[in-house]
Amino acid sequence: MIKSSIVIPVYNEKNNILSTTERIIDAFSLLKNEIEILFVDDASPDGTEDEIIRVSKIYNQVKLVQHGIKEGIGAAHKAGYKVAIGEYILCIDADLSQSPKDLLKIKEELDKGYDLVIGSRYIDEGKQIGKSPIRDIGSRGMNKICRYFLGIKLTDCTHTFRGFRKVLYEKFSNKLDEKGHPAFQVQFSFWIYHNKFRTLEIPIFFIEREEDGGTSKISIKKEAPRFLKLVLKLMIQMPKY
Repeated sequence: MIKSSIVIPVYNEKNNILSTTERIIDAFSLLKNEIEILFVDDASPDGTEDEIIRVSKIYNQVKLVQHGIKEGIGAAHKAGYKVAIGEYILCIDADLSQSPKDLLKIKEELDKGYDLVIGSRYIDEGKQIGKSPIRDIGSRGMNKICRYFLGIKLTDCTHTFRGFRKVLYEKFSNKLDEKGHPAFQVQFSFWIYHNKFRTLEIPIFFIEREEDGGTSKISIKKEAPRFLKLVLKLMIQMPKY
């Protein structure tokens, strides 16, 4: 029985598929029969799809979800959530900037009864390593905006590194119309938090990918205006307590 669906959006990540799979399988070694690893491909031109299929013949936990269009990491996440069959959905980046061992910790907190667990770079004992100063300031600033203007009392609600119960996606999927990052994660976190579900953050180390690990697909210049537009929309929709 599949307990956890691990969703990993990918675009031009051919060189990371095998190593990412192996490290996840190693971290979840005692639970490897209870997980599925869903690589959500946005029609990568570098052969990522073929590599996922090849690796799936080695590890039966691996499955290809061909999204087929590059709309943004939020849209890719949503495509993975739709087909996930686990009770929990766990999310991690393809380059393993976050640790699969921390992903296991997130799963263990869900086992304790939490509904949403986020790996935070910004609480005590958490750390972000290798991120450029501009991107670091931008990320911290967005999270402060979410706390002060959207009332999301979390330190890292923009982070993709998280786990949650699939029933939350089923409950709020009709409210999730954002496709980019971090707007999609913020929108989802907003509805979970303001509907009084149990949330938790655990400290994690985020280590920016090495040069030979590919390049980040996130554009601050492109995503910041979408984020600010979303904040204004959610301020209007914020529940009145």
